[in-house]
Amino acid sequence: MTPVALDLIPNALALQPEAFEALLSRPGFGLRGALAIVFLAGLSTSFGQSVVLFANHVSPRRFVASLLVQALLFVLTFLAWSATVWVAALVLLDRPAPFAAAAAAIGLAYAPQLFNFLVLTPYLGNGVGAALSVWTLLATLVALGVAFDLSRSETLIVAIIGWLAAQALQRTVGRPVTRLGRRLRHAVAGRKLDPVEPPGLGPR
Repeated sequence: MTPVALDLIPNALALQPEAFEALLSRPGFGLRGALAIVFLAGLSTSFGQSVVLFANHVSPRRFVASLLVQALLFVLTFLAWSATVWVAALVLLDRPAPFAAAAAAIGLAYAPQLFNFLVLTPYLGNGVGAALSVWTLLATLVALGVAFDLSRSETLIVAIIGWLAAQALQRTVGRPVTRLGRRLRHAVAGRKLDPVEPPGLGPR
């Protein structure tokens, strides 16, 4: 991971606006570093959900490939979410900002998701997953406020509208993409992955 974002992770985890301000003051907005954080968060999330791969006896080579593919799909989902928020800020509040800046800030806000592998913890996985989701949401609100120079109420408006738009897209034009992603995961795993009923549902 590039140092341009790595050194800011502790402050981002502490929900300090200065971390996001520092990121956006650097050349290229630290976008590559932020995307690296999102990719690693995707790997962590994939590993946290890898019980399905274990239960389906996926070979080690395909296991690793499956984790990488799921991490890449995680990044694509992140970019789609960033785009909806960016459009919401532009259209609703007339707050133009470079998309790269918005994506970089939101990517840094995904730092709590680096701990998603902990959802595998017996009995505590559900609670850990919920806590990480809330933590990421709070960090994202801080990131949006900095990236678009928004007040707290404006930040909430952009986040809510962006989330609603993302949900609408996911349930309409996103359905073929979701099916394609599912088929890709099955293809990489070398078999149709049978779902596993965990003790409880994790985040997402």
